[in-house]
Amino acid sequence: MGKNDLWIASLAGLLDLQLVTTDSDFDHLNGVFFEVRKIELNQLSDFF
Repeated sequence: MGKNDLWIASLAGLLDLQLVTTDSDFDHLNGVFFEVRKIELNQLSDFF
């Protein structure tokens, strides 16, 4: 896990947010500190 991913995971856990991602870097934290929602890149526009 990279340094930037640690910041992202820390903020998601602290603020009780769902983490939306396109990769598997956060899979091991799913259900432990926060919920991880994996999406495809073409779904990204649904969030804006």
